[in-house]
Amino acid sequence: MSSYQILATLLVLASCQSRPSEQSANESAQTRPKEQPATAPDTLCFQQVITRDTTSLTLVINGKLATGYLDNKPFEKDRARGSFQGSVSGSTIQADWQRSGEGTAQTYSLDLTMNGDTISWYEGERVEKMGKWVLKEPKSGYRYVLLKTTCP
Repeated sequence: MSSYQILATLLVLASCQSRPSEQSANESAQTRPKEQPATAPDTLCFQQVITRDTTSLTLVINGKLATGYLDNKPFEKDRARGSFQGSVSGSTIQADWQRSGEGTAQTYSLDLTMNGDTISWYEGERVEKMGKWVLKEPKSGYRYVLLKTTCP
C-alpha cells in the first residue's frame, strides 16, 4: 500500500468516527431536558386590625420553605413578635416562631393555613414539649384570620 493510500484510509476512518460523536452530541443537546430557571421567592403580607389591636405577618415562600415575621400588637398590652421558619405542604405551613415578648424569647409552634386571600392559625393555652411551646388543644382557641394586604 502506498503512503497516499494509507493516509487516505486514515482520513476516511477518522471522519467516519467523528461524525457519529458529533451527531450524538447534537442529539443529546436536543433531547436533554432544559434546566428550569429557579423561581423567585413569593413574598406575601397579611394583616388583621380589630379596634386598636393589630397583627401583621410577612411570609416568604421559596419552594417548600416558608420564612417570615409575625408581629402581634395588642393595644395597651405586651407585644409579641419575631421571625419564623417552616415547611409548606399544600395550603398548610408548619413553622417555628422565635417569639419575643414580655421580656422573654421562646420558640412557639405555628400551624398556619392559607385559604385564598387569608392566612389563619389558632392561639390558646400552650404547653412546653421538647423545648417548644405547642397548643394544648391544636384546633381550638382564638383563631387569627389575617387578610392579604400590600407589602410595604
